[in-house]
Amino acid sequence: MAKPYLLFKMPSGIWYARIQLPDGTHSNNRSTGCRDRNAAERVVMEWIVNNKLPNRINSADDKQVGLDKITVLNSLRTLDLEREDIQNIIKILKERNLIHSAVMMASPESKPIDEYIKEFWAFETSPYVKEKKLKGGSIHRDYCEAMLMRATKYWLPSVAGKPVGCITHDDVTALFEDEEVLKLAPKTINSVVSSVTIPLKWAFFHNLTEINCFDGIMKCSQKSKKREILTLEQAAAVFAADWDNETAKLANAVAFYTGMRAGEIAALRFEDIGVDRLYVRHSWRNSEGLKECKNGEEREVLIPPQIRDMLIAEAKANPWGQKMKGFIFWGLTPDHPTDPKNWLKFLRRVLENIGYSDPDKITFHAWRHLWCSRMSDEIADKRVLMTSSGHKTEAMLDHYAAHMEQEKALEKLRSTEERLLLPILGFDKEESKIQDIEAKIISENEKKKDDNNTNKEDCE
Repeated sequence: MAKPYLLFKMPSGIWYARIQLPDGTHSNNRSTGCRDRNAAERVVMEWIVNNKLPNRINSADDKQVGLDKITVLNSLRTLDLEREDIQNIIKILKERNLIHSAVMMASPESKPIDEYIKEFWAFETSPYVKEKKLKGGSIHRDYCEAMLMRATKYWLPSVAGKPVGCITHDDVTALFEDEEVLKLAPKTINSVVSSVTIPLKWAFFHNLTEINCFDGIMKCSQKSKKREILTLEQAAAVFAADWDNETAKLANAVAFYTGMRAGEIAALRFEDIGVDRLYVRHSWRNSEGLKECKNGEEREVLIPPQIRDMLIAEAKANPWGQKMKGFIFWGLTPDHPTDPKNWLKFLRRVLENIGYSDPDKITFHAWRHLWCSRMSDEIADKRVLMTSSGHKTEAMLDHYAAHMEQEKALEKLRSTEERLLLPILGFDKEESKIQDIEAKIISENEKKKDDNNTNKEDCE
């Protein structure tokens, strides 16, 4: 009967053996550490009886490997494994809690993280953006571009090339150890974290990774820097002053009286003017054009007849012949309103003229903060304010606001705005003469056209 091993002597005088494994193959050469053949055979038989081989004879850790295990390892090195076989091996190792996960070559999980992040935040082609819109969510191009920029600048350099399925919790929390990240404001740091965790969370729930590396990430406690706003007395001085641009003054007046955002005012069209209100249906973004409002919902805001008439006059002066679809604050082309940055430029110019200490600290959005602050002083019921402001904050407020009768809420706002804000603009409750307003605005717009023609001639 053949012996279950091969024994041979090396030039050093030491006997080596190759043990026959359960599958009929043989192990690698193993030193017995013996110069005597009989002693060597006793050592080898002891290995076979115990079904274990030492990693190395006289090794300090005296670690031994079972013959069955050697057979398995040898098989893994040589067998032609199908994809399903590999998946089964991974599954077995996970079930035994020997591994958390494994990434197969040429699988979705193997996509380099930098490629995945860039595809995720690509507004036009992102599956995340498509899914969000399909489910009624609101997401904008500039938001996606900002998130991609932050992930690219602050995180991807440290993990570039690493497969999506191999990104760990430690890879994400390493952000908080990066010196460049720590220099940022808390709100910006949180945005950087979101630019990473949002894609990873989406990947986890869409089977692109088996590692939950986004839960438990503690964001920075953020105290937003208090925005500087004008007092009502300062606002009165602003609107009592002479403006170099009456259209900019009107846009600022709308923001002051209604609390509307700059993009919402820029998006207003002739058809959005009602008898005593504006219908806020869209927002304008230079990167995307005319889009839905920030929270995805339309709303109504009250305006006094004086502002209504001024808006009508401005809309009628639109030279592009679009009638009710034309922008109120029209621009140099039919499809673009005027740039809201101009409104801020002329506002700061007026602030400087009236002696305001630091005009650069005032933003156009400060009107919205002023409106919310002063209305909150007068109206305790936040549901009323949310009817006009378009804010969507706590879920319970949203729930109760849905049951609020809109007209009753607007009536409360009307009386407060007429009493508190209308005098600031130099108006009373009597309606203005629209013909006088039209004449003033048309005259100003004619001057604009003449200036544009002069500039073109100078360029030619």
